[in-house]
Order: sequence, then structure tokens, then C-alpha cells
Amino acid sequence: MGENKVENVLKKLSDDYILINDFCYNFATPIKHKGDFIKSIQIDHLLLSPAGIFIIETKNWSNRSLDNLDLRSPVQQILRTNYALFKLLDDNSRKYSWNFNRHHWGNRKIPIKNIIVFINNAPKEQFQFIKILGINELISYIKYFDSNFTTNETESIGDYLLNLSPHNQVTSKLTM
Repeated sequence: MGENKVENVLKKLSDDYILINDFCYNFATPIKHKGDFIKSIQIDHLLLSPAGIFIIETKNWSNRSLDNLDLRSPVQQILRTNYALFKLLDDNSRKYSWNFNRHHWGNRKIPIKNIIVFINNAPKEQFQFIKILGINELISYIKYFDSNFTTNETESIGDYLLNLSPHNQVTSKLTM
């Protein structure tokens, strides 16, 4: 239910954005990260934009869930996913000849931003490298960032990610 609400909000973005819901990827060789091996990732919403990539996790939690020590930390989940997505893109940027080296100083990075959207209750704390938002704050936060990529570059990254798995589908291309 929460993921559908977030999806409907994200569909209001312009055609410069590509939205992939329930992005899944299994690594042929697990990636080592902080003593753990990442074999697969699942992202509620992967939003590709001229400003970069937004990893968006949706939580529809009660106050009791926020305080439950048995539930997996969404902060750790999104940081782990960010690292895996970064490795996936970085390892393949040369293979796919993405022309992100247009600047005379060197190669440009693909910015990946982490967002956890809480539908009901949200923690009062802020966390390093992650933005905690309510659903009503999501669009303005995404639009805050300046463009870093052309439409063609955004689409190139989108095509690559969509071709990784037949399961992945664009629910709204916000241009495709």
C-alpha cells in the first residue's frame, strides 16, 4: 500500500525521469561489503533523473515498528543497496562506454542519493548519507538537485539497468 502511494506521487514527475519499481538484481559473484557478501538487491523505487539516481525505500511503519529491535534497519538496508548499485554501475561504465568523462578534469560520477519515505510514522533522528522524508516532501526534495546528465545519458543508464533483468519494468517513463 505504501509503495503504491509513493509510485503515484513519483508518476507526477516530468518526462525527464525514469521510474523503475521493484528493481531486482542477482550478482553472479557476490560483492563483499563490510564483512558481508551481497548476493542480490531489491529496491522499492529506482528513480533515474538528470540529477542522478535516487534509491527510494518505502516504509509504512507504526511507532511500535520504529522501536522494534527485531526489524532490519532500513538505514543499513539502503546503504548496503547503494554500495551494490555503485559497484554495478562503476564496474560497467567503461564496458558500456558511457561518455561521462566530458569534463576536462576527469570522469564524472553517477550520483546516487538515498531516500527512505515513511508513509505514517517516521523517526525523529536524521542519518548519515540518507534523507528521511514524508511522502509530501518527496517531489520537492527530488527537484531540488541540479541536472548532471543529458536526457540521452539518463536514458542510457536506464536502458542498462532495465536490461539487467527481465523482471524489471518501467512503470512510468516519465519518458520511455
